[in-house]
Amino acid sequence: MLSPFSIEQPWSLHWQRLPSNLKTIHYVNDKSPKECAALDAIAEVGIIGGRQLARIFRLPKKRQKQMVREQKIVRHEVHVNKQIIPVYTLGQTGAVITDVPYEPNYWVVYQIRDVLKRVLFFELYQYFHESTIMPAPEPFVGAIELNGKPFYIYVSRGDVQDLLMYLKWKGRSFSERLIVITESMKHIEPLKMYAEDMKLRVTTDQDLMAGKTEIQNVFYFLGQQGEFVKEA
Repeated sequence: MLSPFSIEQPWSLHWQRLPSNLKTIHYVNDKSPKECAALDAIAEVGIIGGRQLARIFRLPKKRQKQMVREQKIVRHEVHVNKQIIPVYTLGQTGAVITDVPYEPNYWVVYQIRDVLKRVLFFELYQYFHESTIMPAPEPFVGAIELNGKPFYIYVSRGDVQDLLMYLKWKGRSFSERLIVITESMKHIEPLKMYAEDMKLRVTTDQDLMAGKTEIQNVFYFLGQQGEFVKEA
């Protein structure tokens, strides 16, 4: 059974493009801690799903529409199987609030693979939502800081070739904690050759969406028999 986030689903992306002469809103209301937390998260990762804005940051649809009007976020659509899924990127006003340099239409370089990876990052982040999101180099989507230590997050959509290449060149100098999200364990089989020397945990789309309340119930580690086994 295909994951709802599978790259094999019939996805189509519908980007909103901002005009180059878009007028800046000079009065910026930046008093909402919930909005500021969401904007900081989008600034680090690049894109978030509308459901995740509601679930993680407690920003319902009405509030999301208001944030779009205030140019804090920009709304786009992902279509799949006659379903329309809203996703959001950082807007001009949002960039002012988060104090990041803003490149209008930065999102048009994202392919559906990139969007799915970022949405899945936030599916994982809901288990850590009191934690800080940090930027991370490619091929990672981002990092989550927990107890002062970063966990690098890699999302596999199909093969893991880019991660294998990164680890090959980094060698033993890569000592970070790593969480991999995969649709299927078969996609990360090649990772086993590096896994013994790594602080690695794996989870799947299915485990993330199963509504489990305990974070340890969603993770696997490489057991002594060379297979990924459930942590809990």
